[in-house]
Amino acid sequence: MSTATRVEHLRARAMELAPRAPGVAYALAAIGRDRQYGGGLLAGALAFRLFGALLPFTLLLAVALGHAATVERDTTEAAADATGISEAVLLSVADSARLSTGTRWVVSLSAFLALMWAAIWAARAIRAVHQIAWTGGVERMGRPIRGALVLIAAIAAVGLVISGAAAAREHLGTVGIGIMLAATLAFFGIWLSMEWLLPHGDAPLRALIPGAIVVALGIQVVHLGTALFIGEKVARASATYGSLGVAFTVLAWLYILSRIVVASAMLNAARWERRAQRPPHPTGTSARP
Repeated sequence: MSTATRVEHLRARAMELAPRAPGVAYALAAIGRDRQYGGGLLAGALAFRLFGALLPFTLLLAVALGHAATVERDTTEAAADATGISEAVLLSVADSARLSTGTRWVVSLSAFLALMWAAIWAARAIRAVHQIAWTGGVERMGRPIRGALVLIAAIAAVGLVISGAAAAREHLGTVGIGIMLAATLAFFGIWLSMEWLLPHGDAPLRALIPGAIVVALGIQVVHLGTALFIGEKVARASATYGSLGVAFTVLAWLYILSRIVVASAMLNAARWERRAQRPPHPTGTSARP
């Protein structure tokens, strides 16, 4: 028997046994739905919108760090411990953003307005991803400012959880796994609340739990990757390739996070559709998000 024949035989056997494994049918349905609606393209568009929102947020952070560094130098060290970003990078940002009081207020106001505008488009992108996953089309988003504020609040809540987990590990130390589990549960609650506000057809809250688990675990993995790898990668990219290297690294990080969000939406929609025994929605779009 040739190698190609053996591989084909194993593949056929695996496809025969797959439906017997719990959850495999839902996973295959989610993968099929992701391919049907172009999950990779949706994740790329979402990552671009998130990157656009990250730029004014970073400017606000730079101004805040610059002001804090003039008051207390240890502030950047605490921020580095909380976020996992290299302290050298944050010190560089803080040193480059020391502004006079009048200029600081002007820059902060401009950055806040830019953040709101970018957050509106990011919220539209997240809503469009979920609407495509559940219905195959996109409708115009109502109350965009409210959506932007909810998105900013969710991101701030995730940041607070990460900072709180870092502070708890620093003071408790020996219960690191417990802290990590508590943080994952907090991420789960945050994203489950977000999913309930996003388009989800007529599915009940319990039908959104699998996607929330995927996102919670994904955020935890991304955070650990940031603390252990990406923070140093950003520092090396900044030193070697300048701003272009930093932008590429951050975009790659955001694409991974966006891919997780898209996968969670596809999983929830495919799972609920199969459980309800409904025909899949046709592809297509209506109004812009």
